[in-house]
Amino acid sequence: MDLHIVGGFLGSGKTTAIIGAAKHLMARGKRVGVVTNDQGKYLVDTAFFVSAAVPAVEVTGGCFCCNYDDLDARLAQLSEEASPDVIFAESVGSCADIVATVVKPLLALRAPGSSTPASFSVFADARLLRRRLLGQPMPFSDDVVYLFDKQIEEAGLLVINKRDLLTDADAAELYAMARAQFPTQTVRLQNSLDPAAVAEWLADLEQGLATPPVESLEIDYQRYGAGEADLAWLDERLEFHLLAGQGQALVTRLMEGVLAELARRSLAIGHLKVMVRGDGVEAKISFPTLEVEGWQEEIPPFPGTTVTMLINARVEAGADELRTLVGEVVTATAHRMGATVEVEDVAAFHPSFPNPTHRLA
Repeated sequence: MDLHIVGGFLGSGKTTAIIGAAKHLMARGKRVGVVTNDQGKYLVDTAFFVSAAVPAVEVTGGCFCCNYDDLDARLAQLSEEASPDVIFAESVGSCADIVATVVKPLLALRAPGSSTPASFSVFADARLLRRRLLGQPMPFSDDVVYLFDKQIEEAGLLVINKRDLLTDADAAELYAMARAQFPTQTVRLQNSLDPAAVAEWLADLEQGLATPPVESLEIDYQRYGAGEADLAWLDERLEFHLLAGQGQALVTRLMEGVLAELARRSLAIGHLKVMVRGDGVEAKISFPTLEVEGWQEEIPPFPGTTVTMLINARVEAGADELRTLVGEVVTATAHRMGATVEVEDVAAFHPSFPNPTHRLA
């Protein structure tokens, strides 16, 4: 059984690539499982994998490194329940120092015959990485950017994702800069919405081109913790009751309102993911750090009178500020649409200081 660990910053497209790889492998007759990870407890990504018929288990309430024993248990659970040929373990987007705290412990401490890491890929949004390498202003604080840099530094395979959002000239320039900046790493430039590109990434993993690094990362845990503390987590479950056929308009107006208010307050998005369901129809909508046009077209009609929504927002803001902001937009949108809304669950917080279970030099 092959275990592929996938890291990278919030909104870099890890989940999209993994779901594409899982579909490719399943079409080849392979059994696939996924371990998702987050600081929170209610994950859009897990729901997304389950809706695609990919067995998924969760490590929640903290990153893999700080919940190593839970990761070990979930890998064993997935192996027993799904007997996968391949497992993808997707770390939370604020996690760094994965080689010392996850890869090496899995190699050193797991029982013989258990799954151990075959690869370690780190994803980066092409537009964000291009800004960084060109020395242009980043939308985040210096400590959050430190996290971004350290994730890339320890990559076995650096996947520069969302190539489709760059011109050909900018993509070529970025690839050349990345090769020069990271000469010891394997670098891929890809669009994970393209099945052929995902198949090529998967081939790299299978051919051993993303072997985890041997050296542990040099990292300042005070800055690492400060970077995580700058980010607020909001997880919220909502249920709307509205006139039949108004679901699409409600979801569109709600997300437009949240994006507009975040922009007005100059609050940088790490990622904002939403899973919407209504009358047998479901959709996942994702918003990364930098604006993507045409997202409204991803929202399908919801014909019924009930729409449920799971929101995962990761934003550089105060946790209370983020919770209040989203709550006010939800209330105002429901009022304008003549709908009622029930808040089924909500949690807003900042990640705790990283305290790895193991750290092997």
